[in-house]
Formats: sequence, structure tokens, C-alpha cells
Amino acid sequence: MFSKIKIYLIIFAVVGAGAFGLWKYYEYTQNQIRIYAENAAVAKQAAAVTQAALDKTNADLIEVRNQFNEVNNKFNQASQRVDNLERKLAESDINYLASKRPGLVENVVDNATANVLRCLEIVSGSPLTEDEINATKPSKINSECPDLANPNYRP
Repeated sequence: MFSKIKIYLIIFAVVGAGAFGLWKYYEYTQNQIRIYAENAAVAKQAAAVTQAALDKTNADLIEVRNQFNEVNNKFNQASQRVDNLERKLAESDINYLASKRPGLVENVVDNATANVLRCLEIVSGSPLTEDEINATKPSKINSECPDLANPNYRP
């Protein structure tokens, strides 16, 4: 009889130890699942932040390209105007004209210089005046850069 109790106690101890081991294993795996879920949530959030930063960088890059193209176009237009002015100056004998009619040449050069300086102001970001916007007659326009200074002027 003592041996049956002993056997039952041994069986109970083995089953109890197995049940305790299974319970500890269950707790361990649940804890690991929780840790992995937290890590996955952090990784997902980091991926979302990274994607948002990448999207912002791409949008900024597109904006920079657009601004570069705009500035490059304005530079090309200004270069064409300079080439046009150089051609006009090369066609005229300004020294001869200046010696014959210095007052006229001085007025023409002063007006052209003022117009060129205004063109530079506009390219640098200065807003257009009401007179510049509303100018439609050739006598009222800035002849050095009418496309910039006088948007409503149509030759």
C-alpha cells in the first residue's frame, strides 16, 4: 500500500512538474510575443516616419528642380536681352553721334541704364508697379525688358 501511494506521489510530482514547466513555457512565449509585437509597432512607426521624410525630400527636390528651371529660363532671357543690346550698340557709331549731339546720347544712355537697372530689380524680386503692369503703349514700356516689366504689353 505504501508503494501505491509512493507511485501516485511520483506520478503526481511528474505531472505537476510537467504542468509547471508547460505553464512557465506558456508565460515565456506570451512575453516574447508581446515583446515582438512592441518591436514590430516601433518598426512600423519608424518606417512611416522614414517614408514621410522620403516623400518630403522628393517633394522638395521637385520644387528645387522647378525653381532651377524657372531661374534658368529667366537667365536665358536676360542673356538674350544682353546679346540684343550688344548687337544694337555694335550697329551704331555711338562715338560719332556723341560728338555731334552729346545731350541726345546722354539722355538715351541714361534712360537705357535706368531701364536695365529696373530690369535687374524685377529679376531680383522687386514687385511691378501699377504703371508697369498697365503699360500698353510703346512710349510707356521698359524697352530693355518689356516681357518682364510690362506683362500686358503686346507689340
